This record gives sequence, C-alpha cells and structure tokens, in this order.
Amino acid sequence: MTMDYRGFQELYSARIRQLMAGTLPALLFCIFIEFIAGGVLGAYFEKLMESYRIVLVIIPGLMGLRGNIFGSMASRLTTMLHIGIMEPKISDKEVQKNILLSLWLSLIPVFILWAVGVLKVGDVWSGMYILFIIVVSTIFSTLIMGYSTAISTVIPYLRGLDPDRVAAPIITSVGDLITLPFLILFILIFEHYFSVFVLLSVISVVVFAVLAYKIKLGSDDVRTFKEVLAILGITSLIASVSGGFFEHYSDLIHASVLFSILYPAVAGTTGNFGAIVGAATSTRIHVGDIEGVIDRETLADIVIYLFTGFLISLVMNFAGIIIAKYFLGKNAGIVPEFIILYPLLLLTAMVVAYYIARFFGKLGFDPDNATVPMITTISDLMSVIFVIFISGVIVGSF
Repeated sequence: MTMDYRGFQELYSARIRQLMAGTLPALLFCIFIEFIAGGVLGAYFEKLMESYRIVLVIIPGLMGLRGNIFGSMASRLTTMLHIGIMEPKISDKEVQKNILLSLWLSLIPVFILWAVGVLKVGDVWSGMYILFIIVVSTIFSTLIMGYSTAISTVIPYLRGLDPDRVAAPIITSVGDLITLPFLILFILIFEHYFSVFVLLSVISVVVFAVLAYKIKLGSDDVRTFKEVLAILGITSLIASVSGGFFEHYSDLIHASVLFSILYPAVAGTTGNFGAIVGAATSTRIHVGDIEGVIDRETLADIVIYLFTGFLISLVMNFAGIIIAKYFLGKNAGIVPEFIILYPLLLLTAMVVAYYIARFFGKLGFDPDNATVPMITTISDLMSVIFVIFISGVIVGSF
C-alpha cells in the first residue's frame, strides 16, 4: 500500500509540474487567442446576422474543421517525434507532406458545410460568392496553420515538454484565431476591394498547384488521407448540426452580449481539454502503454484539468466583461451558472475523448487521425448547446 500511495503521489506531482510548466500557460495563451477571435465575432455579429446568415451556419463547422485537421496533424507529428520517425525540424519531409494533406483535407469539407448553409438559409445567390470567399480564405489560413502546427509541436519537444499536452490546445485555438478574422477580412476585401480579392484568389490557386506538384505522397500518406477524410465526413455532418443551432439561436446569443463574445473561447477551450486527453491517449496506444477501463495516467490528467476548469471559467467570464465594456460599449456581468457548470462540460469532453481514442484504436483506425477531429467536433456541439442554455438563463428565456 505504501508503494502504491507513493507511486500515486509521484504521478500527480509529475502531472502538476507538466501543467504548470507547459499546459496551463498554453491554455491561458489559448484563451487570450480565443478572445481575439471572440472580439472579432462580437464586433461583426450583427453584420453577419443581416447579410451573411449562411456564414453563421458555417462558422461552428469551419472553426471545428481547422481544429480537427490540424489537431490531428499535431497528434501525428507528436507520435512521430516520440517514436523517432520524424526529426524535430520544421523542414522535415513529414511536416511538408502533412501540410499538403491538410490543404486537401481543408477544402473538401468546406463544400459540405457550404451546401448545408445554403439549404438552411435558402439563399443560393449569396451562397455562390460566399463559397469563393471561404475557399480563398481556407487556402491562405491552411498554409499559416500548417507551419504553426509544426512549430507548436517541435519547439515544446526540443524544450523537454510533452508536445501532446501543449500542441493540441495551442493549434486548435490558433485555428479559431485564424479562421474568424481571416473570414471577416476576406468578406471585407470582397466588399470593398474586389480586384484585390481576385488577385488573392489567383495567388491561392497557384500556391496550391505548386505544393501539389512538388510534394509527393506515399501509400501511408494516402491511408492517412482516407482515414482523416472519412472522419471529416462524419464531423462535417455533426458540425452542420452545431451550425444549425448556432444560426437558429443567434438572436438569443446576441441578446446575451457576453456569449456572443465568449462562444469561441468556450468551444475552443472545451475542445482543447478534450484534445489534450485524446492526443495523450493516442500516443500511449501507439507505444502500448495503456490498460484497464481507464488508466491511472488518464485519470490523473482528468482530475487535475477538472480543477483547472474553475480557474479557466473565471478568467473567461472576467475577460468577457472587459471586452464587452471597453471594446463593444456594452454591459455584462458575472454568470454563476457558467462558472459552476463549465467544468462539468470539460469533464464530459475529456472522458469522451479518452474513449474515442480507445474505440478507434480497437476498430483498426490510427487514433491520431480520428481522436482529435472527433472530440473537437463533439465539443463544438456540446459548447453550442451549453452557450444557448446559459444565454437563455441570462436573457430569461429558460
């Protein structure tokens, strides 16, 4: 019993050190990033409601898509680093291959999300030019995201940190930062500088063609592409449900003030916690270091991150109040229901992430390709429902 207790104590001490040295700073940095995205969404929410309702349907899926693709890429790169397939260099051939794969994988689900948005809103004409805007912004943002993923994986590894606990949350949040501002930016360029938009469209096509010509994919890469594409097909359908809820209840979310700002942070951090547990579980499956219904290491992670959730919820609530008052000129306050219930949302996401990794591992899928996309998408759906509920509490609808 003494040895068991001592091992238990050492495990939790190691997890707390990892949390303080890498994971918590990364999560706080992610919240800062998410609030930039939230500020942009809050500032342009009314414009999107009036002129781009299709975009409102697409936003949850598009945000989830970035996290899905590049969270999966980060998970693959960290596993390659751990088992020695890849050198810790941005120039490594595996990085270049994964960027090209991610570019293909980013474009295909966009058409599914767009089609769902057009069907939901019923505006085919505006849907046509919105498609062009989304495709061009997707190509540029994918290139930025690809290299950001490599950097957020390699640098922690070189500094002795476990990149599974750092890269996944950073890259899913960077995805939100890039996705929303880039989408708004390209909408504004399309509206006010159409010739510049045409030039950027040509550049994006040329860059894509050059990458496709220069980088050759092997059989393992094709398998990865097929697995991730199959997962993205499922996640795109789930994301379309999230988008439908988001668009349908957009007036309620906008009326709450706080959650038109907080939505990206809530969805992003929920996905981040799930991605950390999912990516770590995937790596342990690869190295054969996992056993039981739920192993001790995963349980330690979940317990520690659950308590961290209370701190995160307080930070988000106060930051949302500041942004609402000083950037949007609106009043918002402390929401006790959010602070109490948000950690339970995180707990659900983390437990689901663990079992998703185990499930796909038993199916014969590479859990690196499936776990992060699935958990970030499911987290987006849970987050939309959660935000709608809390917004209803604030406004008095529930």
